[in-house]
Amino acid sequence: MRDIPDISIFAANGLWGHYYEVCWSDTANGGKPCTGAPSGWPGYGGTSFASPIMAAVQALINQNMKSNSGNPNSTYYSLAAAEYGLTGSTSCNSSLGNNAASACIFYDVTQGDMDVNCLPLVSGQQTIGSFNCRRPSGTNGVLSISNSSYQPAYGSNTGWDFATGIGTVNVANLVNAWPGAQKPAALSVNKTHTGNFMARPAERELHRNRVECS
Repeated sequence: MRDIPDISIFAANGLWGHYYEVCWSDTANGGKPCTGAPSGWPGYGGTSFASPIMAAVQALINQNMKSNSGNPNSTYYSLAAAEYGLTGSTSCNSSLGNNAASACIFYDVTQGDMDVNCLPLVSGQQTIGSFNCRRPSGTNGVLSISNSSYQPAYGSNTGWDFATGIGTVNVANLVNAWPGAQKPAALSVNKTHTGNFMARPAERELHRNRVECS
């Protein structure tokens, strides 16, 4: 059974200085040249960025496969099931940050929850209730299963959850682990010269180090 969301993709809109840094080489049409430090490029964000970013990831997968991959959802879950098993992966937990295992395809988000703004239920000029909205003061509140205290409606946990799906993605590992991915050919080195010969010093050095690669 598949539910939503499937995976989590970074889509900050500038909060705490987090956003996507973007450059565009077509400066004649308003682009920012792709030169200098990315910190000097314009930044953008918002939830609408998640879909095109994931589409770009899928384009990398297709490019590596040299073919279209079709609907990717079943592959996401198959790879996640192999990584997480029945109890989750302690080495692929997003809370580990840079200390997470280098081979992780997904990073399981097990802390935090999804906050959604909500408004009280109003009839005419009278507040008659709310849609699972914790509103301690003011007009707006936060989605909660309790109106009197904050209890997250969509919290994260081990494995799949309504807040983050199966977690965030390591793009390079996802591309390389995709079924049918093109693997780099193994490099083998064999020495081919044996015997003695008369040559100038430079030529002797050349023949001594000659190799064949296949």
